[in-house]
Amino acid sequence: LPPRLTRPLSSVVYQKAGGVILFVVRFLKSLKEDGLLYFSMTSRRWMWDLVEIKSKRVSDDVVRHTTLQMNVLPAPIKKGLMSAACLGPSFDAAVLKLAIDDGDFDIDSFLETCKDGGFIEEWRLDNDGYRWSHDQIQQAAYDLIPKEQRDIFHFFLGLTLSKKAKSTRKDILFLILDNVNKGIKKFVVDPEDLIQIANLNLQAGNKAISVSSFHSAANYLEVGIGLLDEQSWVSHYDLTIQLYDAALEAYYAVGRFSSFELTAKQPIKHAKCFKDKLNAYINYVRYLTAAERGEEALAICLNVLETLGEKIPRRIGNKTVMEEALIVTNLLQKTMSCDLLGLRLLKDPKKIAISYFLDAVFLCSYETNPVIFALAVCRMMKMSIQCGLCEISAIGFGLYGTLLTGPLGADFEESYKMGRLALKALTKLDAFKFKQRVYAYYYGIIALCKDPLQASCDKLLEAYEVGFLVGDIESSAANLQLYSSLAVWGCGDKIEKAEELIRMHAKRMIQHKQNKACKTILPHLQQALDLMGSDEDAYMTFFGISEDDLLREGIQETVSHPRNAVIFTKRVYLAVLRGDVESFKEEYEMGLLHHNQQVGIRFMGKIMRVFLDGLLGFYFARKRGSDEKKWTDIGEESMKTMAKWAEGSSWNFSNKSLLLEAEYWFLLGDEILASAKYDESISAAKKHKFKNDEGLAAHKAALFHLEHNRKKEALSYFNRSKACYESWGAKGLVEEFDATIALLMASRLPQLSESIH
Repeated sequence: LPPRLTRPLSSVVYQKAGGVILFVVRFLKSLKEDGLLYFSMTSRRWMWDLVEIKSKRVSDDVVRHTTLQMNVLPAPIKKGLMSAACLGPSFDAAVLKLAIDDGDFDIDSFLETCKDGGFIEEWRLDNDGYRWSHDQIQQAAYDLIPKEQRDIFHFFLGLTLSKKAKSTRKDILFLILDNVNKGIKKFVVDPEDLIQIANLNLQAGNKAISVSSFHSAANYLEVGIGLLDEQSWVSHYDLTIQLYDAALEAYYAVGRFSSFELTAKQPIKHAKCFKDKLNAYINYVRYLTAAERGEEALAICLNVLETLGEKIPRRIGNKTVMEEALIVTNLLQKTMSCDLLGLRLLKDPKKIAISYFLDAVFLCSYETNPVIFALAVCRMMKMSIQCGLCEISAIGFGLYGTLLTGPLGADFEESYKMGRLALKALTKLDAFKFKQRVYAYYYGIIALCKDPLQASCDKLLEAYEVGFLVGDIESSAANLQLYSSLAVWGCGDKIEKAEELIRMHAKRMIQHKQNKACKTILPHLQQALDLMGSDEDAYMTFFGISEDDLLREGIQETVSHPRNAVIFTKRVYLAVLRGDVESFKEEYEMGLLHHNQQVGIRFMGKIMRVFLDGLLGFYFARKRGSDEKKWTDIGEESMKTMAKWAEGSSWNFSNKSLLLEAEYWFLLGDEILASAKYDESISAAKKHKFKNDEGLAAHKAALFHLEHNRKKEALSYFNRSKACYESWGAKGLVEEFDATIALLMASRLPQLSESIH
């Protein structure tokens, strides 16, 4: 081939192989093996993929050879390499030229030498961007700087960039501070210079927060705060309060809790006015809630609200909440829901602050003090309707919609309307920073009354990721909890998929110090593991404590610990799936106590408990013991509730409602009706793609027929149940069913009936 055709390839090969013939041969062989260099029979010539060849990593031998070459280069080239290494894995030629404070430095000669030597390569279309050929080559260039001189080298490089790039400083602010900050404490003593650099770190921190780079933001803001002294609260007040406010947001987002409390207390102590303390209080409440110190958080919220003129009594009952709810209902009747978004905008900073702290009351009390939580939501609604809308009104609409699913009367139609209104408010009020919050309330709770359960899963995972992007980690945790319950209990999707996702995201929660949230998520991971037949204890894996020990710990703390309710639900569900509930009777009754003390909002956990209450109620009623009426009443109440829910969403609840009806007729001894309802439940579950519920309904039908000595029918339903669980991925259940089916096939009916009842 003529040189004009091969020159582009030969130039790249020379750079990649360092000009050493041995490495050239190796590199060409690797290109042929990878299909990047091949002989085309059509064109009757060698062909290559130059773009892919440029991106191919060089071998370690080439790296070692290339780094040795650096030591014999002229001093100006070495200085350029050292400076470029401080700019990162890639750099702009124009920035490098500014960074080197030497009028004799020839940037073009430097770049050509480094490209020919295989140190760097072009990587952007504008021909001004370069990157190192290998990270070890960058490290070798950095190692040219003596260790004892690295801090001062970084510092003066950053200082030079800051001085020379005044017009473009904002564009390379991170680069400037990444270098200046390494040596600032050693080489800057002038207080005004320190303040100037602290201000640059504030700018960098805010810029990093705006692009969701919270770890970088936390580092910049920590440096900025470290450059201040006690007098800064007097001499440079605005800078100081802004640094602390931004730092608290970044620290919370990355879970930097070791220094959070001390940092939060500084603006609370030194701020000139109460208004300037509000941001610190909000973030402090978030921290205390994540640290499972909800009572402290609630006390702060109530004190702040009282100072702002919005007093909430410490002790209130349901009567007070219902009176507030009635006021909201009357206000809504006067203002049609479609007109709510047309209300005037709220401009009063004090009332806006009240709205934010009413929301904070919800965050720290919804699990432990549902009455105050409900009152705070009603107050948020009153504020929006009477005083005007602000961005947090979107959250208020969503929260009020969740209350309408249970605590305020189970009005699902109005709940759904309020939920849709909350979604629209995100756009109308430019409140997209609260998208993760509104999605949690709508897709995790409200939508379940109408929309298919399966449609919520992806939305909740989307909201989970959005929460991380905006630094709202507690909302990410809430969305993950809601997703996990739907994935394991509700949707009938593959168990392996749910287990993988929940495990991955639980680890992420731990990394962000959201231990409380993780402990509430782990029962769902454990449920998946149990169904898959694994012996792993998820709590032992993540926290070094068994689930039983954690359960006892929760009972000692408070009988209404929300984590306990989830654990009990998980255990009862597994017992029902296995057909082994007799041994769980005492534990179930304890779980029922926990369940009854939880907030009445209808999320997936409550749906499951109502369903399980019905199944177990009718099961224990069939024992015809002295407590038959008690269990019958529990079963009938659950059946009525599920039937009402099925009226709103046949897709989500008809199969559960039909199964409870089948169990009811089984109890009453009507074999014809019971048999028909079992079949209807199985069909509805299959139609709506709930593999888990289809398997459970078939299992219950098998037990029903077995009870009436219909061996052939029982075997058919057992096989169908096994097939559903196999498709679901519940290997643990499948193994147990194999044993049951084997017994049935062997015509050992008496032993089988005794073992499963």
